[in-house]
Amino acid sequence: MLARCWIAFALVLASGLAPPLLGPRIARADPAGDADVLAQIDRLVRAKFYAPALLVERHWDDNVRAARNELAKASPARRHQILATLVATLRTSHTAYLSPEDPRHAQLLSIFEAILPTNKTACPDLSKLPPLPIQVPDAGVWWVAIDARWYVGGVLDDGPAKPAGLVLGDEVVTANGAPFQPVAAFAAGPGHPVRLAVRRTRGGPLRAITIDPRRVSPQAAFRSALSASARIIERGADRVAYLRVWSWAGDETQDALEDAISALNDKAPTAFVLDLRDGWGGAAPNYLRIFDRDVPVLRSTTRDGTVYAQDPHIRVPATVLINRGSRSGKEVIAHAIKKHHLARLLGDNTAGAVLPGSPYCLDNGAILYLTGSSLTVDGEVLEAKGVAPDVAVPFDLRYAGGRDPQLDAALDASHATK
Repeated sequence: MLARCWIAFALVLASGLAPPLLGPRIARADPAGDADVLAQIDRLVRAKFYAPALLVERHWDDNVRAARNELAKASPARRHQILATLVATLRTSHTAYLSPEDPRHAQLLSIFEAILPTNKTACPDLSKLPPLPIQVPDAGVWWVAIDARWYVGGVLDDGPAKPAGLVLGDEVVTANGAPFQPVAAFAAGPGHPVRLAVRRTRGGPLRAITIDPRRVSPQAAFRSALSASARIIERGADRVAYLRVWSWAGDETQDALEDAISALNDKAPTAFVLDLRDGWGGAAPNYLRIFDRDVPVLRSTTRDGTVYAQDPHIRVPATVLINRGSRSGKEVIAHAIKKHHLARLLGDNTAGAVLPGSPYCLDNGAILYLTGSSLTVDGEVLEAKGVAPDVAVPFDLRYAGGRDPQLDAALDASHATK
């Protein structure tokens, strides 16, 4: 029950404190309809935002007036962006405007889809949303927007992008000849391959990569990718277990994580790397139990000699990878790991995005994600501060060409520990 409550209480938003993502240049509703949505956002913010004093400090009234004036003269392609920019002026985590053209829109709906039908205050009209449970075309990529360009922030191990040849750091420029946008590019779904023009090096030539998207539930895809990421990496005489958690939201994800840890423990690792970079948070504080080494290891042997074991605990020296994309529940876990010296934190400072957020359905099909309360972790405020790594390894993913210096450093550190 605690974990289920935590999902609704402290999920991570991929944007955090970053600027809003850019939407595709497509025609949309009339300005009057967008003005109504602006009024809806204004009412929700005034009624639900956790800190009314910040509305004054951050000039909410002035920003709403400016947005209203912009909407009156903006082209249809600009209107989602105007509303996203308005909400971003609040400069608060778990607070963003997510249009259906934003890849996080479907991901957030997937996280909350079990409770949205019963929350008539947040979503009085579900007809404004895609059918639930949500299924969307997907390439198996964690997309990152930087300076109005789209980059591959990560490739899911069992998604279609990996065998197609897309790698960490690639800039995707066009899709079937049109400017790239991750939702629009793959909207036709499976059976409709998409030809991407990709730049792998800064200023380098474009190369063609073709991906046939799949149709998935976003959260199910993240759980599947967690299981698919599990592997043993040989490093000298050492055997380093590796797992990547793309989304830590919900008991099903925790079950998948514990099953993967148990399976890796059967392979006798000498060290462990748990990758919490990017993705979504949602981890309940009690998920920290994977680091409890005091729990007995049980193995049963049947009459025919079959051995059954379940040991979902990390018992060997561990390194936990974090970066600016590690948010919300992942930061709570990182904070506890550092405080109690359970593992080494390596990478970049976390996002400092830990306030609880709730989704509100807007009349144009977009989602307003809005924080309604403050939060401390062991009495500390992590918002806008985050968690610093024990070992700092900065990394600009742009044009990385598939190289991952943070993971390499974690593997080297695991080897050195032994």
